[in-house]
Amino acid sequence: MRAILASVALFGVAGCDGLASGSSAIPADTLLAVGEGQDTAAYGQVVSGSVALNAASPPVAFETLAAGPTCNKPKARPGAKAAYVYTYGGGVHVPLQHVSFRDTPEQAEQRRAAVRNLKGLTQQNAMTKEFSAFQAGNAVEWSSRIDVLVTETQAPVFLYLSSYDPILWNIQLAPGASLDGVVVNSYDASSVANGTDAARTALVSFDNSPSSKCYVEPPIRAIPVADRIAAARKMNPDFNPGPYRQQWEQDYRKGQMFNAETRRLIGKLPDWIVTRSADGNGINAILIGPPPAAPFAPQPITRLQIPSHITTFWGSRRDAFKAFGLEEAI
Repeated sequence: MRAILASVALFGVAGCDGLASGSSAIPADTLLAVGEGQDTAAYGQVVSGSVALNAASPPVAFETLAAGPTCNKPKARPGAKAAYVYTYGGGVHVPLQHVSFRDTPEQAEQRRAAVRNLKGLTQQNAMTKEFSAFQAGNAVEWSSRIDVLVTETQAPVFLYLSSYDPILWNIQLAPGASLDGVVVNSYDASSVANGTDAARTALVSFDNSPSSKCYVEPPIRAIPVADRIAAARKMNPDFNPGPYRQQWEQDYRKGQMFNAETRRLIGKLPDWIVTRSADGNGINAILIGPPPAAPFAPQPITRLQIPSHITTFWGSRRDAFKAFGLEEAI
């Protein structure tokens, strides 16, 4: 990855600044993603207000979690309830960015010099500049925030949080709620706010140590082919399932293993399975448990856990490129 970013930096980068002064609050009328069969609720019905993240400085010092020598991760303990979550990405961006390796100031300076020397070359070819800017911009990962609102108070809750994009999982516990453990499984490195003890936490990504074998592809839900065809025909009565039937049959066979796979990952069948948003607009916040009788006040971030294999930057997008030696290309 280090060599890739260095070569990409030779061409240049463009990106929006964003979040110069802080992150956007989650609107009170945002519908929460919930477990299957559970009625959704609005964000403001569960919490009063939203946690603000100032781009000037992180709310607390980073707590770095080192990956163990094996792929073993915590599992739900007896008596705990468990939630399995999968989403491709998150809601609004936060001022947390990273590169997926342990960077050094010397390496950043090398990238800066390389971009400076070849800057004129990039400007000669607009298409090359646009393409390389896209590559370089993606090399600096930019986290999005998802609030996990835990209102279950009858038992500790074990969270298995899975995504493709880097997510800052902001865990908010209602009065009386507690965590049994947290596993974050993502393609790009993710982080946890307001988590639990390191011994009961694992942050695993495709680039994570000891190797990519520790990253788990999200299980596929077993949706009967007839149900998928019926859903497609609701949107288009003339829908022809022919080109899709073979793939959907294959997906269904894989999906039949969903329960066995989630039991293996978590140690039990999950009590909540959250894999889709309530309104089709993406997942910004998740409800684990019943809606409370009255909204509870969100807690400020007092713990911020990141994986050890990345180099983080807290601040604006433009300043992040500067920290990683790419500001010459902006």
